[in-house]
Formats: sequence, C-alpha cells, structure tokens
Amino acid sequence: MTDHIDALAANVRHLRETHGLSLSQLGERSGVAKATLFKVERGRTNPTLETMVAIADTFGVPVQDLIKVADRAVVDVVRPGDGQNISDDASIGYILRKQVIGPGTLEVHAQVFRDGKSEVSASHGAGAREHVLVRSGSIQVGPVGQEVVAEEGDYVTYPADRPHRWQAMGGDASLWIVHTFPRAASLTDT
Repeated sequence: MTDHIDALAANVRHLRETHGLSLSQLGERSGVAKATLFKVERGRTNPTLETMVAIADTFGVPVQDLIKVADRAVVDVVRPGDGQNISDDASIGYILRKQVIGPGTLEVHAQVFRDGKSEVSASHGAGAREHVLVRSGSIQVGPVGQEVVAEEGDYVTYPADRPHRWQAMGGDASLWIVHTFPRAASLTDT
C-alpha cells in the first residue's frame, strides 16, 4: 500500500510541477483543498477515489497513471542538487536516499556546513546512529561534550540518540552523512 501512496505523491507532484502549477492553483482547478493536496504530495494521506478522480481529470490522465509505481532502475543515480532539501542557516543539504532496511530506516545526506556556523541537532531517538564521511574541509562533530575534529577523508560514527554538534572549521566542510534509525518495534525485540 505504501508503494502506491509514495507513487501517488511523486506522480501528482511531477504533474503539478510539469504544468507549472502551485498547490493553490491545482486546488482551484481540481476543487480539492490545498491542505489535502499538500498531504497527497507528501504521502501523508490515503485519498478518496473522488479526490484522485478530480486530480486526474485536472491533468487529463487516467487515475491509474496517478498510482502507477514506476519501474525501479537497477542503478539509482542522484545528481547534485537532487533530493529533499534540508538546508538551513548553518548548512546546505539534501536527503539523497531514504529507505527501510531490515528492522530500521536508512537516510543518506549530502551536506555542506558553512564556515563559522554551529548547529546542534536534537536526539534522533533511541538507537539512532550517524556515520559521517568528510569529503572536503574539516568539521567538529559528535555528541555535545564529546566532539572530535574530522578532516578530509575521515570517517566518524557516533550515537545520535543525544544532542550532537556540527561546526565547520577554517572553511566550509562538505560531508556525506548516513543516518540509521531502528524501528520502535525492533528496540523491544532485542
């Protein structure tokens, strides 16, 4: 079921962007509330058939095209600037990949931390872990009070179940970050 909800989210977003429409404009044309469209595009709702028909009619496509799961390529390539934008004042970043693996979830980020900026990330929950590979520059990183300075080419890993700091040192720092999050049920299973 989640594959079809994810496909619906991606397909509606693609159609809307291809037609150059904002969520408000799509709402006006389809008669579907903007809040509902927002949830559809984020995969946070299982819309009614009526909602899907209204969206499909707006774009002149069959409902089946909205929920069609795209064939998965054998090789996935994510180009610079692709992915979910997670930029803020301290860094420019993108989630490149997010998927469930065994008893947990994995996220891969490409991120550039800006020189002189410091950011403290909150706990990502029990059992969460971060794996950091420094592509260029240097960064002070790790649980607050236990930070280390990592240089270009270094790999650092630490528990992310507590606040942790990021601070580029002497210039911007470009990183690949792999987050691993266990599912809540898997914590009680072990």
